[in-house]
Amino acid sequence: MVAGSYNAGLTVYGDRLPVAGETVLGRRFEVGPGGKGANQAIGIARLGVDVAFATKIGDDTFGNQARATLLSEGLPPHGIMAGSGPTGVAVILVDTSGNNAISVVPGANLELTSSDVIRALGDELEECSYIVCQLECSLELALGLADWAHKRGIGVVLNPAPFRPIDRGDLRLFDVLTPNEVELASLARHLGIEKGSIETQALALLDCGVGTVVATLGPKGVLRASTDGLESFSAYPVEALDTTGAGDAFTAGLVTALAQGTSMDEAIDAGCRAGAFCVTRRGVIDGLATPEELETAVPSRLGFGA
Repeated sequence: MVAGSYNAGLTVYGDRLPVAGETVLGRRFEVGPGGKGANQAIGIARLGVDVAFATKIGDDTFGNQARATLLSEGLPPHGIMAGSGPTGVAVILVDTSGNNAISVVPGANLELTSSDVIRALGDELEECSYIVCQLECSLELALGLADWAHKRGIGVVLNPAPFRPIDRGDLRLFDVLTPNEVELASLARHLGIEKGSIETQALALLDCGVGTVVATLGPKGVLRASTDGLESFSAYPVEALDTTGAGDAFTAGLVTALAQGTSMDEAIDAGCRAGAFCVTRRGVIDGLATPEELETAVPSRLGFGA
């Protein structure tokens, strides 16, 4: 089950990203579905695992589009709840190298609570193997669901994006953390680690009780920190058109594989493949692959299936 945000994505493609105070002409504008929660839920669904999605949307044009999109992807309707605020919006700028800058106005996303999710999905939650959260909604949502799941032996994956300060004692509620390099450094600073290597930062989160840290490092690949030690995984070499949503695609691939009972090594490989596929497409939704697309475009170097 994925609990999190839906945002209407307003994307401008241009030659380069503007600096502060600068206006840059764009070449193309697109409006489409997005939000880290929706991206991850749709990504998991397309990879063939049964998934429910809990979110809140507004009573507006973007909300109507959200409901139609989520239902068309096979996500159950009872998880799509109405909020009093507007549907969340993300404004995304993308340059010709695929780099992006994103600003998000959460809207109704901030109204979603753990009680809402438990009430809406009921017995389905008890049957989940994993609950996945991000931080475009409130921190209470992630902590409340993690505490609920922790008491029932259900795995919890947190994609801590965008960064929000999490108390040291609360980190123990998460079995897997999937930060990118910036989010990992921000979490480490919050814990009092002002300097240090990526490895030192990841190990500091383990010391707080996190089960496994899987840090995504873009073209530098992935670093895993666990009780078994540190291990690096190289990225799949692809030509990036748009890096928007690559972390969401990675998390979807990782969670899909874990839910299917694979090892963490296989799950990280699946996440790397899903993320690599995503950056070769413009827009996030088009970059969320099916198993057949992954097998064709990014075959596993480890010999695992899609």
